[in-house]
Amino acid sequence: MIIKFLKKVIVPLLTLVALTPASVNAEPAKDSAFKSFKANYKVFRKGSELGEAYRQLTKVNDQYMLETDSQISWLFLSDSRHERSTFNVVQDKVLPLNYSFKRTGTGRDRKTELTFSQDKITSVYKNKTVELNTQPDMLDPQLYQLVMQQQLIAGHKEFDYQVVHRSKQVNYKFKIVGTEELSLPYGKVDAIKLERVRQSSRRKTLLWVAPSLNYTMVKLTQFKDGKEQADLQLAWLKFNTDKAL
Repeated sequence: MIIKFLKKVIVPLLTLVALTPASVNAEPAKDSAFKSFKANYKVFRKGSELGEAYRQLTKVNDQYMLETDSQISWLFLSDSRHERSTFNVVQDKVLPLNYSFKRTGTGRDRKTELTFSQDKITSVYKNKTVELNTQPDMLDPQLYQLVMQQQLIAGHKEFDYQVVHRSKQVNYKFKIVGTEELSLPYGKVDAIKLERVRQSSRRKTLLWVAPSLNYTMVKLTQFKDGKEQADLQLAWLKFNTDKAL
């Protein structure tokens, strides 16, 4: 039951994380989804802190890298994860190159490798290699978050993405449902509230982004059968304002 909780609740939350540590004051000079940053999130369940996640976006030699690390512990269980996406941006369009995911801790270890090329996508999961046809705007499990951020900055209201998850193509849809003022470990922020669109599911996913923080995701909550399962909240965020990407 506990391992199932980690897989079904904590994993989706960490997959949706969009940000690593430093200063409490984050003041982006100009809105851009491709501005380098570091951020930290705290993960809660029923008011108890389970762990944290770090994320950073960097750019080296015209190539971007998005990395996420997380550490979760609950009772006698542990879960550590590392994700890395490398990609290019051509005329404001995200072009995935490589994606890697590694999970260790209680239960089975897992890893996934994705390689994107012009004519195919190669997935390695559970030591099995699968080739998928390349389609326009196909993204990896992290990069759709940056595209959403880019579209929020542009004023979009609905969001639809084709994502390669492990060895399958999946569809992620979100819509704006309102605005709220939030009190977080980071502090108080005004945020736009979004909901993931599902045709039929016992689960509900809500997330909040802050326009004043470059439309960074500041909170995400997962529900099942109407009951809160886990809550992810921004603790701190720092943009690299010394050099715009």
